[in-house]
Amino acid sequence: MIKVEKLSKSYGKNRLFHDLSFTVADGEKVLLSAPSGVGKTTLLRILCGLERADGGTVKGISPADVTYLFQEPRLFPHLTALENVICIFPDPEAAREKAVDLLKRFGLSGALFQYPDELSGGMKQRVALARALLSPRPVVFLDEPFTALDAELKDSVRETVRELCRDKTLILVSHDLQDGEILTDRTLFL
Repeated sequence: MIKVEKLSKSYGKNRLFHDLSFTVADGEKVLLSAPSGVGKTTLLRILCGLERADGGTVKGISPADVTYLFQEPRLFPHLTALENVICIFPDPEAAREKAVDLLKRFGLSGALFQYPDELSGGMKQRVALARALLSPRPVVFLDEPFTALDAELKDSVRETVRELCRDKTLILVSHDLQDGEILTDRTLFL
């Protein structure tokens, strides 16, 4: 269980949140929603140890438990799409078949051996999402994972996310409340 107690974070005079407290049960799916600039991404960064809070505590989670999909794809430029997905595994070849299958489900069968500079923004996002979803870690943070996708593709990808996160704890940041309706159990408004 992730337990956040009296968390506070400011940048100078800009207070993002103060005395924020909530829990996320193991296996629960939560939509984190708020207007832009309120601190959703900062909160995720604090939860996974990439940033420090000004005050409060986070318990029940370790950076080793978390797979984090950032807003930008963050692909390795020297690896192909397929290599970018399987590189997180101790034995990449053992994960190859699963990675190929997922990339095909994401409409990327023709891009498996292309490098990031040969991919569109939406294609890069799907490669990064495939890498996050195939991770064996029990907690998944997805920060605006569908923004570069058209409506038809978004529906298909959301269904795959729901299927692959079934047994994981998921915290999803999105401005689209429909993402929450489809993928999460409840919404936490900042």
